[in-house]
Amino acid sequence: MRWIVLVLFLANVGVFAWLQTSGHAPVTPDAAVTTAPPAEAGDTIRLLSELDRDELESRDSAAPAPRAPASSGALTTEGRAGTAGAVCTLVGPFEEGYQGEDVVQRLRALQLDAELREVEVPGQMRYWVYLEPLSSRREAFNRLRELQAAGVDSYVIPKGSLTHGISFGIFSERDRAQLLSDELRAQGIDAQMREEPQMIAEQWVVLAPGAADALAGDFWAQLQLDYPELDRRQNLCAELETD
Repeated sequence: MRWIVLVLFLANVGVFAWLQTSGHAPVTPDAAVTTAPPAEAGDTIRLLSELDRDELESRDSAAPAPRAPASSGALTTEGRAGTAGAVCTLVGPFEEGYQGEDVVQRLRALQLDAELREVEVPGQMRYWVYLEPLSSRREAFNRLRELQAAGVDSYVIPKGSLTHGISFGIFSERDRAQLLSDELRAQGIDAQMREEPQMIAEQWVVLAPGAADALAGDFWAQLQLDYPELDRRQNLCAELETD
Protein backbone atom coordinates (compact mmCIF):
# COMPACT_ATOMS: atom_id res chain seq x y z
CA MET A 1 0.00 0.00 0.00
CA ARG A 2 2.80 2.40 0.79
CA TRP A 3 4.27 1.85 -2.67
CA ILE A 4 0.95 2.58 -4.33
CA VAL A 5 0.52 5.85 -2.42
CA LEU A 6 4.10 6.84 -3.21
CA VAL A 7 3.61 6.16 -6.91
CA LEU A 8 0.41 8.24 -7.07
CA PHE A 9 2.11 11.11 -5.25
CA LEU A 10 5.04 11.10 -7.67
CA ALA A 11 2.63 11.01 -10.62
CA ASN A 12 0.78 14.09 -9.34
CA VAL A 13 4.08 15.92 -8.82
CA GLY A 14 5.09 15.09 -12.36
CA VAL A 15 1.83 16.36 -13.85
CA PHE A 16 2.07 19.60 -11.84
CA ALA A 17 5.63 20.18 -13.00
CA TRP A 18 4.63 19.60 -16.63
CA LEU A 19 1.80 22.12 -16.40
CA GLN A 20 4.11 24.75 -14.94
CA THR A 21 6.76 24.32 -17.62
CA SER A 22 4.24 24.24 -20.52
CA GLY A 23 2.59 27.64 -19.55
CA HIS A 24 -0.92 26.24 -18.93
CA ALA A 25 -2.53 27.81 -15.84
CA PRO A 26 -4.75 25.55 -13.82
CA VAL A 27 -8.45 26.23 -14.16
CA THR A 28 -10.31 26.61 -10.90
CA PRO A 29 -14.04 26.08 -10.52
CA ASP A 30 -14.54 29.69 -9.35
CA ALA A 31 -12.87 31.28 -12.36
CA ALA A 32 -15.28 33.04 -14.73
CA VAL A 33 -14.34 32.81 -18.38
CA THR A 34 -15.46 35.83 -20.45
CA THR A 35 -14.77 36.73 -24.01
CA ALA A 36 -15.01 40.24 -25.39
CA PRO A 37 -16.76 40.62 -28.75
CA PRO A 38 -14.39 41.52 -31.54
CA ALA A 39 -14.43 45.17 -32.47
CA GLU A 40 -15.82 45.95 -35.89
CA ALA A 41 -13.50 47.39 -38.43
CA GLY A 42 -13.23 51.12 -38.18
CA ASP A 43 -14.83 51.35 -34.70
CA THR A 44 -12.61 53.17 -32.29
CA ILE A 45 -13.28 54.91 -29.01
CA ARG A 46 -13.04 58.69 -29.40
CA LEU A 47 -13.62 61.40 -26.84
CA LEU A 48 -16.18 64.14 -27.57
CA SER A 49 -13.41 66.67 -27.31
CA GLU A 50 -11.71 64.96 -30.27
CA LEU A 51 -14.73 65.47 -32.57
CA ASP A 52 -15.07 68.63 -34.61
CA ARG A 53 -18.26 70.74 -34.54
CA ASP A 54 -19.60 69.59 -37.94
CA GLU A 55 -19.33 65.96 -36.97
CA LEU A 56 -21.16 66.56 -33.69
CA GLU A 57 -24.02 68.35 -35.50
CA SER A 58 -24.33 65.55 -38.04
CA ARG A 59 -24.56 62.96 -35.27
CA ASP A 60 -27.21 65.03 -33.43
CA SER A 61 -29.37 65.33 -36.55
CA ALA A 62 -29.14 61.58 -37.17
CA ALA A 63 -30.28 60.74 -33.64
CA PRO A 64 -34.02 59.85 -33.38
CA ALA A 65 -36.23 62.54 -31.87
CA PRO A 66 -37.63 61.67 -28.43
CA ARG A 67 -41.32 60.87 -28.26
CA ALA A 68 -43.58 63.15 -26.28
CA PRO A 69 -45.29 61.33 -23.41
CA ALA A 70 -48.97 60.66 -23.95
CA SER A 71 -51.28 62.81 -21.86
CA SER A 72 -54.44 61.23 -20.59
CA GLY A 73 -56.07 64.64 -20.18
CA ALA A 74 -55.43 65.91 -23.72
CA LEU A 75 -58.52 66.97 -25.65
CA THR A 76 -58.92 64.83 -28.75
CA THR A 77 -60.02 66.07 -32.15
CA GLU A 78 -63.33 64.28 -31.69
CA GLY A 79 -63.84 66.08 -28.38
CA ARG A 80 -63.22 69.49 -29.91
CA ALA A 81 -65.61 68.75 -32.76
CA GLY A 82 -68.25 67.57 -30.31
CA THR A 83 -68.36 70.85 -28.40
CA ALA A 84 -69.52 72.79 -31.47
CA GLY A 85 -72.86 70.91 -31.42
CA ALA A 86 -73.24 70.75 -27.63
CA VAL A 87 -76.84 70.74 -26.41
CA CYS A 88 -77.98 72.60 -23.30
CA THR A 89 -81.13 71.85 -21.30
CA LEU A 90 -83.51 74.73 -20.54
CA VAL A 91 -86.02 74.74 -17.68
CA GLY A 92 -88.68 77.43 -17.52
CA PRO A 93 -90.00 79.94 -18.18
CA PHE A 94 -90.15 81.76 -14.85
CA GLU A 95 -92.41 84.74 -14.34
CA GLU A 96 -90.31 85.96 -11.40
CA GLY A 97 -86.53 86.00 -11.19
CA TYR A 98 -86.43 84.64 -7.63
CA GLN A 99 -88.18 81.47 -8.80
CA GLY A 100 -85.47 80.80 -11.35
CA GLU A 101 -82.75 81.53 -8.78
CA ASP A 102 -84.36 79.00 -6.45
CA VAL A 103 -84.00 76.28 -9.09
CA VAL A 104 -80.43 77.36 -9.84
CA GLN A 105 -79.50 76.99 -6.17
CA ARG A 106 -81.05 73.52 -6.04
CA LEU A 107 -78.99 72.43 -9.05
CA ARG A 108 -75.77 73.94 -7.73
CA ALA A 109 -76.30 72.13 -4.43
CA LEU A 110 -76.06 68.95 -6.52
CA GLN A 111 -72.75 70.19 -8.00
CA LEU A 112 -74.34 70.91 -11.39
CA ASP A 113 -73.55 73.91 -13.56
CA ALA A 114 -76.65 76.05 -14.12
CA GLU A 115 -77.58 79.72 -14.41
CA LEU A 116 -80.63 81.91 -14.94
CA ARG A 117 -80.68 83.64 -18.33
CA GLU A 118 -82.96 85.84 -20.37
CA VAL A 119 -83.65 83.89 -23.55
CA GLU A 120 -85.49 85.09 -26.64
CA VAL A 121 -88.05 82.53 -27.78
CA PRO A 122 -90.51 82.62 -30.69
CA GLY A 123 -93.91 83.86 -29.68
CA GLN A 124 -97.10 84.48 -31.62
CA MET A 125 -96.83 84.66 -35.40
CA ARG A 126 -97.08 88.18 -36.83
CA TYR A 127 -97.97 89.37 -40.34
CA TRP A 128 -96.17 92.41 -41.66
CA VAL A 129 -97.46 94.51 -44.57
CA TYR A 130 -94.68 96.62 -46.08
CA LEU A 131 -93.10 98.24 -49.12
CA GLU A 132 -89.70 96.93 -50.26
CA PRO A 133 -86.68 98.98 -48.99
CA LEU A 134 -85.66 101.94 -51.12
CA SER A 135 -82.10 102.84 -52.05
CA SER A 136 -81.56 105.52 -49.38
CA ARG A 137 -83.09 107.10 -46.30
CA ARG A 138 -83.92 110.28 -48.20
CA GLU A 139 -85.75 108.36 -50.91
CA ALA A 140 -87.65 106.43 -48.24
CA PHE A 141 -88.89 109.65 -46.59
CA ASN A 142 -89.83 111.17 -49.95
CA ARG A 143 -91.95 108.09 -50.66
CA LEU A 144 -93.41 108.28 -47.15
CA ARG A 145 -94.61 111.88 -47.74
CA GLU A 146 -96.33 110.79 -50.95
CA LEU A 147 -98.13 107.94 -49.20
CA GLN A 148 -99.23 110.09 -46.25
CA ALA A 149 -100.47 112.78 -48.65
CA ALA A 150 -102.64 110.08 -50.23
CA GLY A 151 -104.05 109.21 -46.82
CA VAL A 152 -102.09 105.96 -46.37
CA ASP A 153 -101.01 105.34 -42.79
CA SER A 154 -97.36 104.32 -42.91
CA TYR A 155 -93.84 104.90 -41.47
CA VAL A 156 -90.21 104.38 -42.49
CA ILE A 157 -88.57 101.22 -41.13
CA PRO A 158 -85.41 102.46 -39.33
CA LYS A 159 -83.42 99.22 -38.94
CA GLY A 160 -83.31 95.53 -39.59
CA SER A 161 -83.57 93.55 -42.80
CA LEU A 162 -86.17 96.05 -44.14
CA THR A 163 -84.24 99.25 -43.39
CA HIS A 164 -85.46 102.14 -45.61
CA GLY A 165 -88.63 100.22 -46.37
CA ILE A 166 -92.15 101.47 -45.65
CA SER A 167 -94.30 99.70 -43.09
CA PHE A 168 -98.11 99.72 -43.36
CA GLY A 169 -98.71 97.73 -40.18
CA ILE A 170 -98.08 94.49 -38.28
CA PHE A 171 -101.04 92.23 -37.54
CA SER A 172 -101.61 89.18 -35.37
CA GLU A 173 -104.31 87.90 -37.77
CA ARG A 174 -103.40 86.86 -41.28
CA ASP A 175 -106.78 87.79 -42.77
CA ARG A 176 -106.49 91.42 -41.69
CA ALA A 177 -102.98 91.68 -43.13
CA GLN A 178 -104.09 90.11 -46.40
CA LEU A 179 -107.06 92.52 -46.66
CA LEU A 180 -104.84 95.58 -46.21
CA SER A 181 -102.35 94.28 -48.75
CA ASP A 182 -105.10 93.80 -51.33
CA GLU A 183 -106.48 97.32 -50.71
CA LEU A 184 -103.04 98.92 -51.20
CA ARG A 185 -102.45 96.97 -54.40
CA ALA A 186 -105.79 98.21 -55.68
CA GLN A 187 -104.43 101.76 -55.20
CA GLY A 188 -101.33 100.96 -57.23
CA ILE A 189 -99.04 100.45 -54.23
CA ASP A 190 -96.88 97.35 -54.50
CA ALA A 191 -97.43 96.20 -50.91
CA GLN A 192 -95.86 92.93 -49.73
CA MET A 193 -96.75 90.68 -46.82
CA ARG A 194 -94.58 88.33 -44.82
CA GLU A 195 -95.01 86.34 -41.62
CA GLU A 196 -92.49 86.16 -38.83
CA PRO A 197 -92.65 85.11 -35.17
CA GLN A 198 -92.63 87.74 -32.49
CA MET A 199 -89.55 87.20 -30.31
CA ILE A 200 -90.27 87.26 -26.59
CA ALA A 201 -87.68 87.57 -23.80
CA GLU A 202 -88.26 84.96 -21.10
CA GLN A 203 -86.32 83.79 -18.05
CA TRP A 204 -85.01 80.23 -18.29
CA VAL A 205 -82.57 78.17 -16.22
CA VAL A 206 -79.87 76.86 -18.54
CA LEU A 207 -78.02 73.66 -17.61
CA ALA A 208 -74.61 72.84 -19.03
CA PRO A 209 -74.36 69.97 -21.56
CA GLY A 210 -74.89 66.61 -19.88
CA ALA A 211 -75.91 68.10 -16.52
CA ALA A 212 -79.55 67.07 -16.90
CA ASP A 213 -78.53 63.44 -17.41
CA ALA A 214 -77.19 63.32 -13.85
CA LEU A 215 -80.55 64.26 -12.34
CA ALA A 216 -82.81 61.55 -10.97
CA GLY A 217 -86.49 61.35 -11.77
CA ASP A 218 -87.34 62.36 -8.21
CA PHE A 219 -85.76 65.77 -8.75
CA TRP A 220 -87.89 66.50 -11.81
CA ALA A 221 -91.02 65.21 -10.09
CA GLN A 222 -90.52 67.49 -7.10
CA LEU A 223 -89.71 70.45 -9.35
CA GLN A 224 -92.92 69.88 -11.29
CA LEU A 225 -94.88 69.90 -8.04
CA ASP A 226 -93.32 73.19 -6.94
CA TYR A 227 -93.65 74.82 -10.37
CA PRO A 228 -96.47 73.11 -12.32
CA GLU A 229 -96.16 75.39 -15.35
CA LEU A 230 -92.49 74.64 -16.02
CA ASP A 231 -91.38 73.25 -19.34
CA ARG A 232 -88.14 71.47 -20.23
CA ARG A 233 -86.46 71.98 -23.60
CA GLN A 234 -83.15 71.37 -25.33
CA ASN A 235 -81.32 73.85 -27.51
CA LEU A 236 -77.89 74.26 -29.08
CA CYS A 237 -75.69 76.00 -26.52
CA ALA A 238 -74.10 78.15 -29.23
CA GLU A 239 -77.49 79.73 -30.00
CA LEU A 240 -77.83 80.81 -26.36
CA GLU A 241 -74.53 82.69 -26.22
CA THR A 242 -74.92 86.40 -25.57
CA ASP A 243 -72.74 89.06 -27.22
